Amino acid sequence: MRIKPLSKLVGAAAFIWSIIVFSGMACTEGCGVAAANTAQLPDLATSAVSPVSTNVITEWNQNAAALTLLPASALAPVQQTRAMAIVQVGVHDAVNGITFKFETYLPQGPPPAGASPDAAAIAAAHQTLFGLFGDGPFAVLGNRTLGQVYADSLAAHGLSPNDPGIEFGRSAANAILAERANDHAAVAQFDYAVPGAGTPGVWTRINNAPALLPGWGNVTPFVLKSGSQFRPDAPPALNSDVYTRDYNEIKDIGRQVGSSRTTLQSQIATFWRASPTAIWNPIANQVISANGLDISSTARAYALFYLAASDASVACWEAKYYYNSWRPQLAIRAGDLDGNDQTDVDLTWTPFVATPPHPEYPSGHTDNSGAMAFVLSSMFGNEPGATLEVTLSGITRQWNSFDQAVDEVIDARVFSGIHFRNSDEVGARQGRQVAQFVLTHALRPCRGQGSRCS
Repeated sequence: MRIKPLSKLVGAAAFIWSIIVFSGMACTEGCGVAAANTAQLPDLATSAVSPVSTNVITEWNQNAAALTLLPASALAPVQQTRAMAIVQVGVHDAVNGITFKFETYLPQGPPPAGASPDAAAIAAAHQTLFGLFGDGPFAVLGNRTLGQVYADSLAAHGLSPNDPGIEFGRSAANAILAERANDHAAVAQFDYAVPGAGTPGVWTRINNAPALLPGWGNVTPFVLKSGSQFRPDAPPALNSDVYTRDYNEIKDIGRQVGSSRTTLQSQIATFWRASPTAIWNPIANQVISANGLDISSTARAYALFYLAASDASVACWEAKYYYNSWRPQLAIRAGDLDGNDQTDVDLTWTPFVATPPHPEYPSGHTDNSGAMAFVLSSMFGNEPGATLEVTLSGITRQWNSFDQAVDEVIDARVFSGIHFRNSDEVGARQGRQVAQFVLTHALRPCRGQGSRCS
């Protein structure tokens, strides 16, 4: 299905989607949990979405993204995808537990008579966000608390706080919160001793920065059977042609000073420092809204989008800490120790973007981007029929297809000096594999009776 021309949506002259996001630069895959949250934040992070400007599903998706991306939330990018998945699954189950259009993620009881899907969606979104962030001083959208945003949303959509859908939505939210309460996410950060640290090819912490979420690969996936289900083959040997090619490419173009990198390539590297949620959620908003989906299909689209992203995060982190492959910064400074006479050492080599505190292979950003793009292209076609445009911190990027955006993030991580090209390509491929599995195993159309369709 192709996206409807935007001229039919927002006027004859509007053929470009403009998704304006601002704030400071971010550590993409995580430069420490708190640092990861200086990501570019959507404008809705400073003022809650107007509840009359969009349908309730997109409205609360944007509210969820705003809270998830706030620096005060202190979530690394992989944690962001989990939080968004919890919210969107709760909303999906609340809506489709009433409409019966798509299988719910968890079995739902029968909805009460007269339950409004809109009311259920609002209640589920609020309840999951409350469970994740509370309603205190950090859970603020603009100048309103989460509770105030909830009350305003009900009122703006003409819904009563006593609507039968409210309790049904809360029940769906509480069910997914309970399901994820013991998924090992809370114990994923711990002191990690790198096996074989100091051996050529093995990742070693820089400046004694703690390893970021070494246990995230053990987080229970939403749909995958295990985090290792799509574990890629080992990274290229240090004396291989692929490693030699990637080493010399990034040594030249990814260095901070004296690089062959163009101004445009530096801008691309800087742009993609934002987390996958910060970049891809606004794109999903526009694509989904432009297709005029009903409430059931809209809820499902967001849920699948983040189920794939969250499981891709787990799969990627499982592989990272399984292989413990070294980063370009360490590799190039130890180029005389790798047994490869075509990789010259540079003892002072420094990347354009600071090296993240976790193993290199595969790339986390391309993994998430590959999964998110695959879901959107599977639903709406790879070429959405209008230019995709995103502006972050004054840098605007445009693409004509989802694949084009993924190709750009692959390049961006090389320009940044933090990932070998093969690791980017493997990450994107793993993300697509995860997304394909999610699409074929979760939230399928209801074609009869069952515990998830009744």
